[in-house]
Amino acid sequence: MKNILKFGIITFAFGLIFVSADTVNAQTTRREARRDYRGEVRDARRDMRRDIRRGENRREARREFREERREARRDYRRRVRRANNGWYLYNNGRQTYYPFSRYLYRNGVFVRRY
Repeated sequence: MKNILKFGIITFAFGLIFVSADTVNAQTTRREARRDYRGEVRDARRDMRRDIRRGENRREARREFREERREARRDYRRRVRRANNGWYLYNNGRQTYYPFSRYLYRNGVFVRRY
């Protein structure tokens, strides 16, 4: 009986460790997705500038940059945690929601943040 109790306590402890690790990973997934998104946009901008320096058509380079940025934004939205009313993440064990988009006022214009 003592062995079953010890085994149960050990199993319960490992279960708590694995559940807490999974909860922490929910936060880092969003951070990694944001980091990947910024990196993809940075690479697209670098490619655009390189193409312009090489003498390619500026309009074509800008169009490719916009397409790559749009694709990176789609991938980012697909990877982050979403619900039907916006994003959600966990703060202190509670699920908190954020609206799908936020508008920030910068330099006289409203900028849409995802």
